[in-house]
Amino acid sequence: MGFFSRGIRVIIVLILAIGIAGVLYITKTKPDKKEPEKAYPIAEVLSVKPESIVMRVDAFGTVKPRKLVKLTAEVSGTIEYTNPLFVEGGFLKKNELIFRIDPRSYKLAKDACIVKLRQAKVDIARLEQEIKNLKTDIGLANDNLRLSTKEFNRIKKLSQGNYASKNMLDSSEMKYLQAKMQAQNISNRLSLTDSIMQQKQNVLKMAGVDLEKANLALGKTEIKAPFDGYVMNKFIEQGEFVAMGQPLGNIYLKSKFDVDISIPLEKMRWLSSVMEKGFLPEVEIKLAGSDIKNLHVWSGKVIRVKANIDEKTRTLPMTIEINNIDDNLSPGYKLRPGMFVKCSIQGQKYDNIFILPRHLIKQNSIFLVKNGQLHRQTIGILRKFEEQVYIQSGLQNGDKILSVPIPGAIEGMQVKLK
Repeated sequence: MGFFSRGIRVIIVLILAIGIAGVLYITKTKPDKKEPEKAYPIAEVLSVKPESIVMRVDAFGTVKPRKLVKLTAEVSGTIEYTNPLFVEGGFLKKNELIFRIDPRSYKLAKDACIVKLRQAKVDIARLEQEIKNLKTDIGLANDNLRLSTKEFNRIKKLSQGNYASKNMLDSSEMKYLQAKMQAQNISNRLSLTDSIMQQKQNVLKMAGVDLEKANLALGKTEIKAPFDGYVMNKFIEQGEFVAMGQPLGNIYLKSKFDVDISIPLEKMRWLSSVMEKGFLPEVEIKLAGSDIKNLHVWSGKVIRVKANIDEKTRTLPMTIEINNIDDNLSPGYKLRPGMFVKCSIQGQKYDNIFILPRHLIKQNSIFLVKNGQLHRQTIGILRKFEEQVYIQSGLQNGDKILSVPIPGAIEGMQVKLK
């Protein structure tokens, strides 16, 4: 009896399930038919606008001192003093003593020249007094000659009338000849005094020249700093003997540097118009090869363009003057001779220029997106510089440029803006 009642309940449940399933099947609604949407490529674009751009020409060069002095010994001797600051990298102020060569022998030479100068002055003074004496003597000798001549003529007339003896005539004639000879000797000596005086004066001048040379040599025993500057090289030590012309070291002018660069001729078109107007292009200088952000930038300008083209590289050499030298920078970034730097020369200015990344340009054309379609646009390229392209024709303000390449992009392709 129990088994029969369980069977009936199972049958009732099955009947109910079948009924519910039938009702659900009869009452179900059919789904609406929908056309699948077309999948268009996604286009990433950028809107362009014209800019004013100053053409830049980059070149690399090595920093060098604007003024470098090679210190050289102008006299020989032993170095008895060396400035303790005269070491590589040391700073010296203008007129500060760097070296002193033993000056004793040069002081003695100066003293000897002073003695010679004094002796020459004494000789001239003595000659001047002798000239005065000779001028007095010539006057007396002429008076004596006149009296002797008068006496001789008187005795001669008396002798002709037999009023004077032969001895008296001979004696007066002898006195006359002696007086004449004395006057002639004094006159001869006096005539020679001009040449003797000239000789004495020459000796005096030569003694003065020797004294000046001795003073100059003595002064050269001390070598002083010609300007405020840094020591680049040092070649000698205190106590060493140096010969005339021997190098002692190098010192360069503080905060005054230049850079020699070379510009390829094809890049001169960006600078020529500026330089033809008589302007010297401005330059930005920074360390070459450094990827440090906010690195210090020095300003400068082109001060000299060489007269000839380099025959090996076919480039035009230029010299750049660096202006704003900042001595307060950390030692690692302070401008020094020998640094390799990048120089960006500011050239001609162009207006209404569109600047795009180089990878977007294919065969002098780009893709524009207009009304959901791609359009290939031919452009006029002014210049390709580093990773950028400067475009001067073919684009308008607000044009949307395909910024990410789409595989298989063709003219008229439908796209969907991202």
